[in-house]
Amino acid sequence: MKLPCPPDQWPRFSARLDQLLALPEAERAGWLAALPEADADLRDGLAAVLDGLPGAGGAFLDGPPTLPPVTAPSGAAPGDVVGPYTLVRELGRGGMGIVWLARRSDGAFARDVALKLPHAHLLAGSLRERFDRERDILAALDHTHIARFYDAGLAADGQPYLALEAVDGRPITDWCREQALPLAARLDLFAQMADAVSHAHGQFIAHRDLKPANVLVTAGGQVKLLDFGIAKLLAGEDGTPADSTALTRAQGLLATPRYAAPEQLAGGPVSVATDVYALGLMLFELLTDAPPPPPGEPVPPPSHTTTQASRRKALRGDLDAIVDRALQPRPTDRYQSVAALAEDLARHRRTQPIHARRITGWVRLARFARRHRVGVALSGLLAMSLVAGVAGVVWQGQRAKAEARRAEAVKGFVLGIFNAVDPRRPSDQPRGQITARQLMDLASERIDRDFEHDPALRIELLGVVANVYGYLAEDDRYEVLHRRQMALAEKYLGVTDPVYIQGLLVDAYGDIYNLHPDAAKATLARVDDLIHRAGLDASEQRAAWWMAQSEVLRGVPGAHAQRIQALERAIALYRRHAPQSEDYPAALANLANVHNAREAWPQAQALYEEALAIPLAPGASEENLSVINTNLAMSLMEQGQVAAALKHFETATAQALSTYGPNHNNHFHAVGNHARWLHRLGERRRALAMFESLPTPSGGGGPGDDTAREYRGAALLMDGRPDLALPILRGVQKDYAAHVNHEADQRRLDGLLGTALAQTGDAAAARHHLWAALQASEAHDAPDSAALAAARERWARFLLDQGDPQALDQGLALLRQAAQPGPAAEPRRAIAAQMLAQLGLARVALLRHDLPAAAQAVAQAQTAWSSLPASREVRLQSYLWAVQGELWRHQGRTADAQALQAQAAASSAGWYAPEALPPKRACTVFSLRKICDTQSPA
Repeated sequence: MKLPCPPDQWPRFSARLDQLLALPEAERAGWLAALPEADADLRDGLAAVLDGLPGAGGAFLDGPPTLPPVTAPSGAAPGDVVGPYTLVRELGRGGMGIVWLARRSDGAFARDVALKLPHAHLLAGSLRERFDRERDILAALDHTHIARFYDAGLAADGQPYLALEAVDGRPITDWCREQALPLAARLDLFAQMADAVSHAHGQFIAHRDLKPANVLVTAGGQVKLLDFGIAKLLAGEDGTPADSTALTRAQGLLATPRYAAPEQLAGGPVSVATDVYALGLMLFELLTDAPPPPPGEPVPPPSHTTTQASRRKALRGDLDAIVDRALQPRPTDRYQSVAALAEDLARHRRTQPIHARRITGWVRLARFARRHRVGVALSGLLAMSLVAGVAGVVWQGQRAKAEARRAEAVKGFVLGIFNAVDPRRPSDQPRGQITARQLMDLASERIDRDFEHDPALRIELLGVVANVYGYLAEDDRYEVLHRRQMALAEKYLGVTDPVYIQGLLVDAYGDIYNLHPDAAKATLARVDDLIHRAGLDASEQRAAWWMAQSEVLRGVPGAHAQRIQALERAIALYRRHAPQSEDYPAALANLANVHNAREAWPQAQALYEEALAIPLAPGASEENLSVINTNLAMSLMEQGQVAAALKHFETATAQALSTYGPNHNNHFHAVGNHARWLHRLGERRRALAMFESLPTPSGGGGPGDDTAREYRGAALLMDGRPDLALPILRGVQKDYAAHVNHEADQRRLDGLLGTALAQTGDAAAARHHLWAALQASEAHDAPDSAALAAARERWARFLLDQGDPQALDQGLALLRQAAQPGPAAEPRRAIAAQMLAQLGLARVALLRHDLPAAAQAVAQAQTAWSSLPASREVRLQSYLWAVQGELWRHQGRTADAQALQAQAAASSAGWYAPEALPPKRACTVFSLRKICDTQSPA
């Protein structure tokens, strides 16, 4: 083969050829014409190569042609001679060919080699001159940790062969796992590997196929890299096979897909960054003992992947960041060399700051949930202020003096605030009586004055103090400081700064929670543009934007799939770019909540558990843990995993108490749901005692308290004690009515109040509430929703309980509607509503002495019951037994009826108070007072 340029010009020619082939076909002629004068002598040769490409001028570069499946070389056997080597035994085979242990047999010298016999077609069109030239380049690699390349050639029959040093060892990942090597020893092996790859890069040779199988560890613990430059031998200068025919991705990718960089999979140019990516994947596997995910899937941080709790802490931070930097999708965003990757690992081991670590100095802006106690809030103020003052000193030595002055200013600021409680100083207020609000007032008054010449710190401290006002429920004061902070951020930092963008996201959340969806959408549209302009599409800010998008979609008809997609995008961004963000577990929990609402409990459980497995960053808030544990417990209960659920309830309660105290919404949320489920399981005394243990919050309570009180009222109602339930439920309804975003809660409360009033005998008031609940449900709930079916069944049951024959037809029509199949998204709730409706239909049939219809309805109720876990629906089973017993009584099976209704009464004893009704009526579940008293027809 004649080179298209003088041999001494080949490096320069090859580099220009790579640039040319990377261009779209339509741009190549113009690029050639515009070559700099220094490279003008290469123009004719480049044009000749371009003209000689198969398919030139056609669609050659538009996509790879499909080749027939490739089989490994066949016919070779021990004792065969290939070139100067005699085959001894087969060592392995793969898609590229077969590897043999072979022995030099031409008498030149004795040597065992690993002889690779690649498929001949991979070298089709390539001549010995090129093969020999590449052999000489690779033979120049001389490194302790690189298996020597000895020879390459073509046998007499045209079979290409590659002779390399024979290495007796195990793949590096297998070795580490089998030897149970500690983290330090694994990093030592990786350093050997990185040094070898860096040496090859210094010789202008990229490996292109780094993977554990090509990195062996000998019995002496030494790394040996195999196959250096093999892909280069088997590929043309542009990365395609030497015959210039691109193999299909499945057959001809000159790298292992699981360890290939994105540009390799896309058919792009290969560079040093390609090997950096493969090393990043191997480092991930060495750190976690887990294989990297399939190509195209995001690689999670190692600390989130390892199953060893002891190793998780060691991986968090530096090593997570180093792997993330090596695995950036764009080559330019990775380490610029393997040496830079190795240096960051060395700096980590010397406890020096690394270059990959993302250090964020801005603090999270206001939270709307007001989830912190005063003590935690004040501690957070001190911590964030001090961090803001000294962070630069640690990481930027050249700014040490300026940062020291900054830290001293912060220290003076904080001490000046707390001097107000120094007992040695005069004051007109007794010590110990200065409130948190007064301390925050002192802080906010001094920020502008003390930090007039340091806008960045002034902005940061305004955010911290505004946060604390939010935690103290001082909304007006919070709003003033937040607006001041946003104005300063816009002035000094600009609208594309993360601080300003985060502030707008907080504003959007405020509009969402205050039911101003149009304002929220407008704010998020602006944030979308700013994030894109700032180049933050792959950032924590974009993840937060997707979370806000999911909240805007809450309750929008038909937007369920979009909401899930938004949360999945947020999670992917947090996992990749901000694994230590406080909002990462919150995003997982939000997606779990969506699945929970649609009764996809296994999916919800997995997400809750993933959120809880994320280690908290130092100083991060634990505000979400108790809520996540509570929600996980409820998901487990729905799946019948009672023991595991109870443990999570207990954990949630302990976390809420230790973090927030007994008066916080999270404590009410944890205890209220725990008690509710205990009552449903039949542990009524323990459940009611738990409800009674909850304190009465000052200031009217909050969402968690309202829900816990509702659950308590409902439990008392199930107990058959409506007189105790009514005042509790009326108080909760009043609190719900004070908030515009509680319409669904209002409908549910109307149903509970109507049931309670019916049990007390106040039929007129019961009618009012039950009818209101039905009307509101028909207006707002989906036609096939479980909520509407339940409202119809409840109204029909009330009509039947009144004993008005004129109401039977109306009740019957409603029951038939309620008995229709419900939505697939709510199977358990829908089946429960259908079961109640079928039992109602059975009652109507019994009143009309239509025993076949009653038997059919009872049978359908039994079928529904069989699909519901008994641990969840004990009350429904009691109701089924009561109605079935009444059917048997009408059928003349008196003894069977009495036995079954006694069983219903015994079953209901776990949640129905004995003192509520005479024992004879204890089976009257759901206010069905007349069933047990009905006599069989004559």
